[in-house]
Amino acid sequence: MFIERLIAQGEPLLEYGMTPRQTLLQISDVANEKHGRFFENVMVIEVCCEREFEAAALPLQTWGELISQEGKKKRIVTFRPDVERGLGTPFIIVTGGIKKYPQGRYGVPVYPAYPGSINEISSSKDEALSFLRGRLRRTLHLPRKFTSEEELVLAELLREIALQVKRRMEEGISQGYALVVLTLPTPNGPYRYAGKIPMIGDPSYTLVGESILHKGQFIVAHLPTIANYFWASKMEEGAEKGRRERCSLCGVNEESVSVYSKAWSWLAPTWHAPLSEELKKGKDIDLAAAVGALCKKCYSSLIVGAGVFKEMSAELPITLTRELFVPVASAAGKEVARKSNKRPPGIWGCAMVIPLLDRSKDDGGEAFSEALKVLRQKQVRPNRGDRFLTSITGFEAVLPEDFSSDEYRLTMVYFSGQPDRGDIHLRAVIEDVLPSTISKLLEYMPQVAAEAIAVWRCLAAESGGDDRVPGYYESLFYLLTRAYGGCYLWSTLRSVLHKRPISWEAFVSGAAARMNGWVRMHSNKENEKQAFWNLKDEVTFYLAFRHFYNLYNRLLGGGGRVLSDWREMLKKVSTVPPVELSFNNVEELGFAAGYLVRLFSRWYWVATGAEKGGKDFIKHRIMAFGSALTPDMIWKKGLSRFQEYALKLNKLDQLMSDDFRRRAGVVESEYRRLRSQVASHKDEFIGAFWSGYMLALEGKQEKLQLYTVYIDRITSD
Repeated sequence: MFIERLIAQGEPLLEYGMTPRQTLLQISDVANEKHGRFFENVMVIEVCCEREFEAAALPLQTWGELISQEGKKKRIVTFRPDVERGLGTPFIIVTGGIKKYPQGRYGVPVYPAYPGSINEISSSKDEALSFLRGRLRRTLHLPRKFTSEEELVLAELLREIALQVKRRMEEGISQGYALVVLTLPTPNGPYRYAGKIPMIGDPSYTLVGESILHKGQFIVAHLPTIANYFWASKMEEGAEKGRRERCSLCGVNEESVSVYSKAWSWLAPTWHAPLSEELKKGKDIDLAAAVGALCKKCYSSLIVGAGVFKEMSAELPITLTRELFVPVASAAGKEVARKSNKRPPGIWGCAMVIPLLDRSKDDGGEAFSEALKVLRQKQVRPNRGDRFLTSITGFEAVLPEDFSSDEYRLTMVYFSGQPDRGDIHLRAVIEDVLPSTISKLLEYMPQVAAEAIAVWRCLAAESGGDDRVPGYYESLFYLLTRAYGGCYLWSTLRSVLHKRPISWEAFVSGAAARMNGWVRMHSNKENEKQAFWNLKDEVTFYLAFRHFYNLYNRLLGGGGRVLSDWREMLKKVSTVPPVELSFNNVEELGFAAGYLVRLFSRWYWVATGAEKGGKDFIKHRIMAFGSALTPDMIWKKGLSRFQEYALKLNKLDQLMSDDFRRRAGVVESEYRRLRSQVASHKDEFIGAFWSGYMLALEGKQEKLQLYTVYIDRITSD
């Protein structure tokens, strides 16, 4: 299935989005930043094909420039390759295997050489001959075959020029990476003679070097021919693991090869576990029979799709991946992770856009080609409806305006490991995502961030703290990771992108556990300040996610549960006359309980000697000995005993207002009425309790009214 998606991604690019120049950039390693170092030493050997054998080595060339920069401790020298010129000598760096041995198939006689190979080649003609022979046998479409004597001549030329590279290595001006280019210019071949140097950016030709055998002529590379030869070499790679007479995907009756390719390291033929013994031939596997065979068009689309997949893949920020490996229900675990300097495993993602119908021919493919370019380069166009997807996917991606209709589907792939070594840990593949769903979620995320800002400003105004909002509330990936933890992230993300219900109970379970955890840590004087800040942050996240949950339920076909707005709950518990006060659900009751306990806690602190530090009501009377907070504890040790504590402390009795006493009586009575529901939804009660607790103000009516006005103002902002 994944291979089909790659083919579907690559097919329109191959047909409408890529010139020969772009194809070579895509299917070779010429533009790979890491592999550009091979252009530091370009060893070109010219062979005459029109008359008797004659060969000469061009002067050692460097295609690029060395850039020197001042580092912290020493000067750093880096090499910037000339990619445009390098297109004429494309190559593939194979992952795995022994680097000095020939691997795969070569479309044109261009062979990467590592420093170790340079040392061997320069040491003797036999080593140079061994290097050439193995690669020539794997090179397709050579204009001529070489005799043993001719191979010796080529080996000697190679050895001589390799000596120059070795001297540069010894002088410290080169790392020793090189490219061996064997050119056999012919009128219709990949390499030709020309009377002038091609212009930079020429769509068909690029310069290789000035001819030694034909004075006044230049050796140039014909890019369309080289691209065709390169494709032929890729097909031969696939044929190494099996052939068939029919394509397994499109059904066309023509020679088809296995899906194996050196460029696609995800498919490792050395992993035999799920394959039948009948398909094994010694150490090899007939992948054409095990996985399927592809015709030239499908195979080419696979290679392009794989290259685009690699190009478009981006790593998630460490701030997101770190959250992924944090225990979702443990405040202590989050604190340990926050202080840790250990870097979590990297996770990459890629968003592929798959067309359901072929709309590319409607305008000759020009607009379609432009949209594909936007998709690959991840840059939005001015005055167009292109949209960044980062807030939804977690990694950098762009959805072009042309692909925003539901005639397209998105496939999200998340993976970790070391792809270049075939070490892949596939974490999630989320297929058939509607662009309309993405667009709606993109509208929601700024609203969630605004909600977080509103909550945090209220908390900051109440405590006189910083009003800057922590966290990444515009990121769906962040919200779901923090809400559900790494164990349930991928299934929940899949549910959201497919517009399926998500679990409210799982969220409140983790949130309540973390809130109680921060409160227990608050009892430690060393952690008191940080734990209180973390509790504020947790309440902010709790209320922001509630807002997301409400927004998301609008997407669901049958609707979903609608949660009460925290502003309305705050107004209700603080301003509705006690005789009219009642609660519709456990969450409203928990919020009211938290609100009243916070007001009482302030008076309790004053009555127990504020000038000497006072006592925290929660720690002193309710959560004795660091026990976990439960709804029954709040009721039995808090709500139902306010009057008892007031009678024991005369000063406390004076501070409590009649309005507070009546409201507390109503809440205590409502708790008795809803006690069975509370028992079934303990976590929901606790999450709401701490929200009301943190948002509570002094119990003076004029301050409550001013606070309500303030809430309305910042919400409208």
